[in-house]
Amino acid sequence: IQHMNGLLRPTEGTVQVCSIKVGEKKKDLRELRRHVGMVFQYPEHQLFEETVWADIAFGPKNLQLPESEIGERVKWAAEAVGLPEDILERSPFELSGGQMRRAAIAGVLAMKCDVLILDEPTAGLDPRGRQSLVDHLLRLNKDGMTLIIVSHSMEDIAKLANRVIVMSEGSIILQGTTREVFAQMDKMRGLSLDVPQVTQLMMGLCDRGMPVPTHIYRVQEAVTVLGNLLRRNNHAAR
Repeated sequence: IQHMNGLLRPTEGTVQVCSIKVGEKKKDLRELRRHVGMVFQYPEHQLFEETVWADIAFGPKNLQLPESEIGERVKWAAEAVGLPEDILERSPFELSGGQMRRAAIAGVLAMKCDVLILDEPTAGLDPRGRQSLVDHLLRLNKDGMTLIIVSHSMEDIAKLANRVIVMSEGSIILQGTTREVFAQMDKMRGLSLDVPQVTQLMMGLCDRGMPVPTHIYRVQEAVTVLGNLLRRNNHAAR
């Protein structure tokens, strides 16, 4: 992923992102980084300013934007990740872990990138913080931002991804829609990955003779399918 915004340059072959060939010109790298934002694992470790506002504003200030536009970007980025305005004047080190994570992501969003790359975005968060961050990322994606997520959490991938690429030792092993990839449970487990718990549940029910599909990977899908099955069984019993 560090090739995707020029932090690493290819030693052979080519990497092309947003019609820009990575590594050819420094000018192109600056342009590339306007399009592609990178959020490393535990990005809150990179917070350093006295206030949340100043931390989010750091990138836009380096672009030498007018103060009015910097202010608009800070407010937009904070709102996009669910940080209330009264938090912006506080020290980032006074926030909860989930809020710190979102403040760090807001600092990247303030660059107004088209593509946001996140490495293990929910690592270390409690369940509430994890779900809150997932909800805000889904909202960003719905609003038109492309998300590229690296994760070992198949629960997160099930909630966030439309397309999945499984890699091992530098090679692509599986790729396809989320549903297509999770349907290959044996191959996933052979790579020390697992499918979401709800997929395991549906496969277990199918093995026990229940007429349910095994390609379900989101909880709400399972609720709908099992609810319909129970209603049919109750109707038949009458």
